[in-house]
Amino acid sequence: MQNMTELVTPSTSRLIDEDVKPGQNAETTADLSSIVTDQLRVSAEEVDFEDYLRASFSYDKAGRRAVCVDQVVEKLPQGAAVLDAGCGTGNYMTALVNSGKCSTYIGIDINEGMLYHAKQKATQLRAVENQSCDVTVIAATLLEELPFEDNVFDMVLFNQVLPHVCDIRVFDKLKYINKMMSEFQRILKPGGYISLNTCSHEQLSAVWYNNALPEATEMLKKRTPDVEDVKEILGNAGFSDITAVRDDKPLLGKEFWKYETCFTESYRNGDAIWTMASDEEYSKGMMTMKYALREERETFDTIARAGIEKSGCTTQMFGRKA
Repeated sequence: MQNMTELVTPSTSRLIDEDVKPGQNAETTADLSSIVTDQLRVSAEEVDFEDYLRASFSYDKAGRRAVCVDQVVEKLPQGAAVLDAGCGTGNYMTALVNSGKCSTYIGIDINEGMLYHAKQKATQLRAVENQSCDVTVIAATLLEELPFEDNVFDMVLFNQVLPHVCDIRVFDKLKYINKMMSEFQRILKPGGYISLNTCSHEQLSAVWYNNALPEATEMLKKRTPDVEDVKEILGNAGFSDITAVRDDKPLLGKEFWKYETCFTESYRNGDAIWTMASDEEYSKGMMTMKYALREERETFDTIARAGIEKSGCTTQMFGRKA
């Protein structure tokens, strides 16, 4: 088994429920006191996105799940070393470690709230009898050189992270993405894969609650390169054998279709689109959905399902290092 220390370079909401007062969260108040976070660092990398420190405590409850796991596992060699870049709460961790194909699994994220939960999952996995995978979770940024040696990973996972790295405040909004892909190339072994899950612009438009927040959805599209653009980014970084296949399973799983739950904070914490909306758009969108679900529910459901049937929910992409 390759130990994590052998891979590391030595040098190196605004949205609340009506019954919760501003600045408080009934689910998270006690838990937050146990986490120390570099707020300046987090703020620099979560511009226009939700407070993931707070959201992390209901992120999994919202239904967030790993998608396309079978396709990912199929690409893994036996005894694989995997880096989950932007691991969040570690939703891919359990599935990949339990596949029996990983010898090393490292999850990195910038947010201490997400890491808090990922570390709990890692501890549970390490406690499993006959568990042969070295599972580690560490704090690290994707905007700088990664703290790993060259040619050490068989796969880099990069799931639903593109909007967080695309910087629309500067002229070249892809500059951090391009640098990051070069870093992925550096740390991957020859023949290793980047596994990237994203949403096409058509898929973003198909999400039923996005339809109620058109301005925020357009902003999200600006921060999310479309699939053909991602292919070009991967190609420019030196990846080959690039594939892109749509997947029809929602990121929120079966919770995605429980429409009324969008009126709870815990559900909204599962998707950053809610905090990208202005106060005016948010209020208008919520009123629109409340009316539609009360007066035109059957039509609402038909339109919501037709959109997903046409476009799918996410796009799973792979690129191979020569």
